[in-house]
Amino acid sequence: MTGPDAIVSMLLGRDSGPVIQASMAEPLTPEALTDIRTFVFSKGIVGSEDEYRALLHEVTIRLAREEVLRSARGDEEIIHAIKMLGDLSPALNLLSEHLFEWYSMYEEEVLPSEDAVKEILKRHETPPAMRTLAQNLTDMYESRRTLIEYIQDETRLIAPNLTNLAGGLLAARLISIAGGLGKLARMPASRLQILGANRAMFKHLRGAAPPKHGVIFQHPLVHASPRRLRGKIARRFASKLTIAARIDYYSGEVREELVESLTDSLPDRAAVLTRESDARH
Repeated sequence: MTGPDAIVSMLLGRDSGPVIQASMAEPLTPEALTDIRTFVFSKGIVGSEDEYRALLHEVTIRLAREEVLRSARGDEEIIHAIKMLGDLSPALNLLSEHLFEWYSMYEEEVLPSEDAVKEILKRHETPPAMRTLAQNLTDMYESRRTLIEYIQDETRLIAPNLTNLAGGLLAARLISIAGGLGKLARMPASRLQILGANRAMFKHLRGAAPPKHGVIFQHPLVHASPRRLRGKIARRFASKLTIAARIDYYSGEVREELVESLTDSLPDRAAVLTRESDARH
């Protein structure tokens, strides 16, 4: 007899498994599940209203549990990946700096880059130890690219609207610093605006000016704007990101019209602020 596991698997778009499929006279199809009531009664899965309500209750509970676990795993995956990227990039930069300081003994000083590392590998006079380090750095560059692609893909899955606004990496950093998409969605825009500005906040507690932005400074809309306008633009941008995070967490739907309106309004708002500021100076 078909049980809750088979129905949940189909609703989640998963293979229901050979054991469950073998026990069914006909395979479950998406069309059949558009009207679960008719399907379960016509196939003899349930024989009474009480059995139907019990089955529906169990399916609903399992679906909710699956969605919660999947969302939690997505948050944790992104948080771990962002932490890994945060450790990998400084290590890569430090090792590259040491490699090229060493390599300057054999060749004129060159700027550290992935292409320059590959050139070191091509030279026959490169010492074996230096060649090994260069090969390791090449692998680390590739690992960083793979990690960035993974973060962007995973972030788009659990927070598509936030990703469309902020970009995959910035959206992932916001989720990581907040401790999860749920915490980010419940966060007021004023706090999201300065998320990641820990050092500036500690300085503010000692008498310095309050921070105007945190990690969202990495977005071109903020860091490319005039210094005197960054606070206003960051505040406006943070409010839009908060809306996007709440849509992602509470509905999970990609609202193209909303994303487009948010994205389109930000440059317009920045232009208005620039004109207003220029008029006063």
